[in-house]
Amino acid sequence: MHVYNSISGEDSRTACRFDGNFTTEEGIMNLRALLPIAAALGAVGYVAGALAQQPIAIATPPSGSIYNSTAAAIGKVLGEKAGLRMTLQALGGSSQYLPIVNAGEVPFGIANVYETSLAVTGEDYFKGRPTKELRTVAVLYPLRNTIFVKKDSKYKKLADLKGARGPVGFTNQKILTAVTNAALAPGGITLDDVEGVNVSNIIANSNAFKEGRTDFFVFALGSAPVREADAAVGGIRALTVENTPASLAAARKHVPVAYLYYDKPSTGNAGLLEPGYIVSYGVNLVASTKTPDDVVYKVVKAIHDNAAALGEVFPPLRMLDTKTMAQEVPGVEYHSGAAKYYKEIGQWPPKKL
Repeated sequence: MHVYNSISGEDSRTACRFDGNFTTEEGIMNLRALLPIAAALGAVGYVAGALAQQPIAIATPPSGSIYNSTAAAIGKVLGEKAGLRMTLQALGGSSQYLPIVNAGEVPFGIANVYETSLAVTGEDYFKGRPTKELRTVAVLYPLRNTIFVKKDSKYKKLADLKGARGPVGFTNQKILTAVTNAALAPGGITLDDVEGVNVSNIIANSNAFKEGRTDFFVFALGSAPVREADAAVGGIRALTVENTPASLAAARKHVPVAYLYYDKPSTGNAGLLEPGYIVSYGVNLVASTKTPDDVVYKVVKAIHDNAAALGEVFPPLRMLDTKTMAQEVPGVEYHSGAAKYYKEIGQWPPKKL
């Protein structure tokens, strides 16, 4: 009998939090070893075939990240509308937990589509350890990854950041090096052109900015930490990019699936002071082949049927397009439980966008 574990953490929205560095193979093994220990300390388990009785865990980065907030919204709405008991398993970062989801130790996870491709195909920092059992379940919304500076700073465009202090390292979320470079590249610079300040993950990156240790930070537009940074430093500004083939080509050198997304200022878009284009790419819900088909089917159907309610709980989910939940993710297959549902509603095969 295989048990998926979750434990209560300090945040009521979060099932478990590990703040250590588990980026090595040994570290991942240690992290896996902690899960059954947590169960012995009073964790609740998900047992295949006991969906109605036990919660379904979703692996995410720490509380405050856009993926964590997305999972919290999914858990809340699917619990209220579809009777699915879901919980969050907050770990250090997606580069840590995708191998754990792949192994079936947590049934679901959230990551961007580019990192999912790297993981499954065993490229870059997944070289030698491909997550061949990882499957896409649904593409949820565009991740509008943006560079933010203080509103009154001397940095008015991306090119101005050459020589500025910026976040580097991202030891617990290695994908952030590529996506930050993709956000900077339309301005003709990368992280190699800044004075690096080492951070571990996306939350540490925003904290470094609030503490005055960096001159800019990277984050998804619409996230809670962006609003917190806006309040903490007296206002922030998003540095948008020009809508040109050169801008897109520069971003795609780092994230090949990137595209430019047009957005406007709104109450939910803290820091976006004028309309503009943002380097973006898809966020997908993933699962292992070991996650039962019926569980995946019910989760996908519930997300599709309750898209409006999800958007009310967490604004970025207002961008969830129920007609394009099945999109091609390069090198990644769809979970058979998800494919079954998409075939029923006429969304198969996945669209190439």
